Amino acid sequence: MKLAKDLGFFALFSLAAGAMISSGLFVLPAIAYSEAGPSSIISYILAAILMLPSVLSKAELATAMTRSGGDYFYVDRILGTPAGVIAGFANWFSIALKSAFALIGISAFSLLVFPDFPHFKLIAVGFCIFFTLLNLVSVKTSGKFQVGFVIFLLGALAAYIILGYPSARPEYFSPFNIRKYVPILEATGLVFISYGGLTKIDSVAEESREAGRLIPKAMLWAYTVVSILYVLVVAVTIGVLPHGELTSTLTPISAAARVFTGKPGMIVMAIAAMAAFITTANAGILAASRVPMAMSRDYLLPKLFGTVSKRFGTPWFSILVTSGFMIFVVLFLEVEMLAKVASTFMILLFIMVNFSLIVVRYAGIRNYRPTFRSPLFPWLQIFAIIAYSILIAQMGWIPLLITICFIVFAYVWYRVFFTGLEKRHSALIRLAMNILNRIIISETNFEKLENELLGILKERENIEEDEFDVLIEKALIVDQQQAIDREEFFRQLSRELSPQLSLTHEQIYGMFCDREVMSNTNIIPGVAVPHIILEGSNRFDMVLVRNKHGIKWDDDSEPVNAVFVLLGTMDQRDLHLRALMAIAQMLQGKSFMQKWMNAIDAEDLRSTILLAKRQRKESHK
Repeated sequence: MKLAKDLGFFALFSLAAGAMISSGLFVLPAIAYSEAGPSSIISYILAAILMLPSVLSKAELATAMTRSGGDYFYVDRILGTPAGVIAGFANWFSIALKSAFALIGISAFSLLVFPDFPHFKLIAVGFCIFFTLLNLVSVKTSGKFQVGFVIFLLGALAAYIILGYPSARPEYFSPFNIRKYVPILEATGLVFISYGGLTKIDSVAEESREAGRLIPKAMLWAYTVVSILYVLVVAVTIGVLPHGELTSTLTPISAAARVFTGKPGMIVMAIAAMAAFITTANAGILAASRVPMAMSRDYLLPKLFGTVSKRFGTPWFSILVTSGFMIFVVLFLEVEMLAKVASTFMILLFIMVNFSLIVVRYAGIRNYRPTFRSPLFPWLQIFAIIAYSILIAQMGWIPLLITICFIVFAYVWYRVFFTGLEKRHSALIRLAMNILNRIIISETNFEKLENELLGILKERENIEEDEFDVLIEKALIVDQQQAIDREEFFRQLSRELSPQLSLTHEQIYGMFCDREVMSNTNIIPGVAVPHIILEGSNRFDMVLVRNKHGIKWDDDSEPVNAVFVLLGTMDQRDLHLRALMAIAQMLQGKSFMQKWMNAIDAEDLRSTILLAKRQRKESHK
């Protein structure tokens, strides 16, 4: 069963923005202030800056590898399965922990509205069950639910900034000491989780409409809007609440709203906080459940995790297990440690993702074709890896110890579950081959990765194969390396085709020459489509030829760089005409010849044609 593609731009933006605006804004400002004082504003700015490389890296990877699983899928295919297992579990747990944190926030803020309700954690469990049912039924319904809450949330925060700014008192920003970098860095690592939810929409890329265009757009818009809101809201909160009150509350935004709008304002912001936690928890279940599904597809988790509901098109078992884990966390873990562990996992993931982008760019993978490319590559990614490593070192020894134990657990899991299964060779191995400049592993071992990426590209571009694609997939491809004339081209091609056609190369050469006398096959500048008629019946083949230096076809024409050779029997005349029509449609694309000339090798030439824009026959869908 395929996942339903129901998520458009506003749903993706809302999932990203909603996953960001939660505990990081409504709870963590007070905890960050306790560590860094008014300078915690700098911590939020630093966290936003440090988040940007990962936003850009993941936007690029998501447009090239539009598959559920997000970070797990990228790391597994680029760095290899051992790293992929670590990334998969880290991704799953970090999103689930962040979402569990949001559920606890719902409980805490519910008490502001309903102070007499006992057993506040039961509220969190109840909401978790509700979101589970929502995600089980429909990702589309879940997306619409998210949009409505995010619109309300953004409006409430904008009103908070506008109404609260006049009440801010300058003396509350003292001492603002940016030289005490250790507390600022510790607070930065703590609040970094606030921004982490932004990139988790890559986990639902497979359920996105026009993922190659919409995911980078949604990520960058959400990053810009929410980062600005974060800094302004935190600044207003510090400016409104006195030191003693700010360090003793877990609901700082609502407490600040009470100062300048009274109890009604406090209740509105409590409701806004609950909306924020609701959007984070809902988006978390949606995104986190796709990670075990992706791991199950690769046989790293039991098959049941990858089961998709026939009725609703959702991974029901992954959703249930993810929700169960979140309920366990809500009931048994402490809030601050929960935030630190989730942040550590997230930072570890971002290190792996940025390194993955560097590897895949230099590995020379043919079918790695993102629609968005990260600027300032690779310096931005190198900066991020160094900065994230420093952040992890500042998180404290308990989160570090938990992270080390987690990595050991993930590796043991890999050794137990992946033993005996056919191994995939990653882009990292290809990069090592390039660096060493020698063949250390058979080239065919990488065909699975190339074919998988090609399949992803076809799905991204909504390409469904027709009979012309089938011809291209089995076509002989010749990539010539020197300039020749037309006669020499026909001679070389005839020698290539002689075994395949069971004819002598002289016979084939004569057939090409005779056909050329009847009609010039140099149809447009740079392109020729020669053909010959074969004896017999029910046979049609193609040969694709590129000559970068050019084939001198005629004295008065430009050199030919692309040759599409058609070989068919008389009864395949209709297929011949349809192939000509498909070639003509491809050549109308403005960038086709540029992609053809820039292709890496013969298989890249094949992919260039398979991915070319043209009208495909509906009857073959």
